[in-house]
Amino acid sequence: MQVYGFDYDYTLAVYTRNLNELIYRLALQRLVTQFKYPEKIMDIPYDSEFAIRGLHFDVQHSCLLKVDAFSQIQRGTVYRGRRKLSDEEVDKLFPGLYLHDMEGRQMKQLVDLFSLPWAGLLSTVVHYCDTNNIQFDPKCLYDDLAECVKQVHVTGEMYRNVSDNLPHYVHPNEGLKEYLQMLHSNKKDLFVVTNSPFKFIDVGMTYMLGTDWRNYFKYIVVSAKKPSFFHAHEPFRQYDPKLDALKFEKVTRLEEGQVYAGGNIAELSTRAGLKGKGVLYFGDHIYTDLADPILRSTIQWLGMLTAIIETLQPGALQNSETAIVLDEWRIERRHYRQEKEVVKALFNSQFGSLFRTYHNMTHFSRRLNRLSDVYTSRVPNMLKYNLNHSFYPRRNALPHENLNSVPTTSDYILDLLIHEERLHSDTIPT
Repeated sequence: MQVYGFDYDYTLAVYTRNLNELIYRLALQRLVTQFKYPEKIMDIPYDSEFAIRGLHFDVQHSCLLKVDAFSQIQRGTVYRGRRKLSDEEVDKLFPGLYLHDMEGRQMKQLVDLFSLPWAGLLSTVVHYCDTNNIQFDPKCLYDDLAECVKQVHVTGEMYRNVSDNLPHYVHPNEGLKEYLQMLHSNKKDLFVVTNSPFKFIDVGMTYMLGTDWRNYFKYIVVSAKKPSFFHAHEPFRQYDPKLDALKFEKVTRLEEGQVYAGGNIAELSTRAGLKGKGVLYFGDHIYTDLADPILRSTIQWLGMLTAIIETLQPGALQNSETAIVLDEWRIERRHYRQEKEVVKALFNSQFGSLFRTYHNMTHFSRRLNRLSDVYTSRVPNMLKYNLNHSFYPRRNALPHENLNSVPTTSDYILDLLIHEERLHSDTIPT
């Protein structure tokens, strides 16, 4: 790789949970002052533990839900407001738990990390209206909230609050400067493309990297209007940081060290001479669950039990002792299945892991696999690998490919013999 590109928000800049609460509060204020929603909504605190990234919001039914890669809803993860719907209610709203025509439905996926306060806002307002018997139009409520969140960004209200208290909202992101220095010293070309305005990223970059942060990047693009940046044809305009103004002259080529606004990916590739070079882009698809060891061991043993039961079931018809053992294993398997609900809370009590449902990967996880090559929680994690390191994807198993090696009868006999030998040796006098 010769060229390294970076997003700013949630990539170079890693925000604290305080930012989610800030967006939540500012949006609620606008909902009350601009759209005249009840003032008591402001008294409802932000719950940072309620939602996860990658959920879907069904506008028609005002429900948050978790969907797998095959458009199947996971049971126990459908919430209207803060209330979990019963299986009967879910079956009535979504017969068969299958979402037909995902693209055609009024179904919004909360994809990026800015979507966490979004989920909090939707659940808070819907729950308040339901518990106070306030009728509302689902589409209007969603549109009102969307406009409030948009205004929090476009008016600069969020940017001003963050800039005034950087330690409260932005992690120092230790290791970032070291990683960028390593890339720079190895003659790599770096660029940054962000939707945020220059003044905002300038204070954040200065906080994390120092006043000379611009020296790391060959090209700097602000106010990029992603995702349209990747498919539209917006022209580049040069930005003057000293005057805080855009220049009117047409941009015919991108000059190193200059700051540009707007633009599009096609022109960036052409005018910056990126075509034909290996480009690694770090964007806001980066997030990871940290699995507790108990989760790994539980899932491993659950899978092994399932495999053993499937293997020995035929013999249970002829052997009563085998049938008794199988019944005991089935009970143990049910126990681990129930324990998984407890383990699920290690990720999130309501929705579990953002990467998988019980049987399949989530819709978000599938999208992540399709659109990204590597994911990690922080850019500085790349310091653990040299620049020539190659990452290889794991081979996905098909249903007929069993990853658990099932013990044979010989394995069981050998284990018993070893166990008896150990017991015998323990009783020999010394």
